[in-house]
Amino acid sequence: MDVINAIAKVRFSSARPQRVQLSKCPKYTCELICLEPGQEFSAAGRCGYYVILGNGSIKGSKGSLPLSPGKFVACDEDEAHTIINSSEQRLVCLVIS
Repeated sequence: MDVINAIAKVRFSSARPQRVQLSKCPKYTCELICLEPGQEFSAAGRCGYYVILGNGSIKGSKGSLPLSPGKFVACDEDEAHTIINSSEQRLVCLVIS
């Protein structure tokens, strides 16, 4: 069992969204996605996003949904989706896949 300070691992880059792996097990991976304003992160597959900081949206085959702190979004196994930071603040999401 490991205890990780996820907030201490947050990092940003103006060049591209940052993926920070927190834990990898045979059954799941847990990471942070850190986006500067205007950045987008695209993925496909079953996963869940929990918004820690900031606002944005997630766009998938069923449309677009707003994201804000405390919101959780579950994506289906075959669903391609994109997280968009359309705000002027940084966006941090915890991802479990």
